[in-house]
Amino acid sequence: MNSEQVNRGMRLRRYRQEKYLTLRELATATGLSIGFLSKIENGTGNPSIDNIQKICFALGITVNDLMTEKNSSELFSTIHENESYILRKDERCLLYNYGDNIRFESVFEGNPHFKVNIFTLSGRSKEHYSTIHSYDELGVVAKGSMSINLAGQGQYELTEGDCIMIRARTPHTVIPLSDEECISFWVEISDGINDAKP
Repeated sequence: MNSEQVNRGMRLRRYRQEKYLTLRELATATGLSIGFLSKIENGTGNPSIDNIQKICFALGITVNDLMTEKNSSELFSTIHENESYILRKDERCLLYNYGDNIRFESVFEGNPHFKVNIFTLSGRSKEHYSTIHSYDELGVVAKGSMSINLAGQGQYELTEGDCIMIRARTPHTVIPLSDEECISFWVEISDGINDAKP
C-alpha cells in the first residue's frame, strides 16, 4: 500500500471528523460516492486533482492541508523564524505532482492567512485543471502561458508577467497554452472568514 495515499487518507478522515461530517454528508457536498471517499480514507483510493479540490472545498481546507502535513518545526518560517533566508529551487516543499503534468510546490506557508506556492504545468499536456478555493488567490505567470476560464466572467490568456486575482469561491479552469512548461506563482490570501465551510 502506498504510504503517501495512507497518510493522505488519515488526514482526510481527521479533517472530516473535525468538521463533524459523516461520509454520506461529505459525499453529498462533493458529488463523489461514499465508497470512493471511503477508499481514499483507507489509503486505497487515488483521487484526481479535480476530486481533491472538491473534497478540500467541501471541508474548508486547502489542497496543501490535505496533501502535505508538516509539524510547526518543519515550516520554512519556523526554521528561519527571525532571519531572512534564501530558498533554493531544490529546497521547495513538493505538495503534489500528478503524472508529471502538474506540479505544486510551497515556498512560504508560515502564516495561516498568507501562503505562496509555485504551480508548474507541463508543456506537453493539454489537460484542463478545474478548481475552486475558499480563499482569494493572486497569480503571476513567470514563464510560458496559460488560459484561465473564470466561471461566469470569461476566459483569459496569461503570458509572462501577467497577473490575475481570483476571488474566493470562483470556479476556474486552467489550461496550459505553451509548448514549454508554464510556471506561475500563487499567493493564497485568507481572511479566515472565507475559509468556513460553504
